[in-house]
Amino acid sequence: MAAPRRRHDRRTGGLAAAGDLVRDRRLQLGLTQADLADLSGVGLSSVRALEAGKESVGLAIALHVLAALGLGLGLGPRPALLRAPDVLLLEQPR
Repeated sequence: MAAPRRRHDRRTGGLAAAGDLVRDRRLQLGLTQADLADLSGVGLSSVRALEAGKESVGLAIALHVLAALGLGLGLGPRPALLRAPDVLLLEQPR
């Protein structure tokens, strides 16, 4: 019997980095994933997906989680964002 095929974890790019940032901030605040889900009013699976850098997380859910962590999402011209301190610039996957 053949072994089941596994999906490869392709955590690269901006979404993976954003997920890492969310996880690091959550841990810095001493929160579990369940705590963060409760604070942000989203499901635990959504917090897990966001921290995993999954593309399936909707913008509204991400904004709720970010707000609960004291983080924000900004938009602006790329050159200005590249110069701004403490900004994670999300790039389109190639």
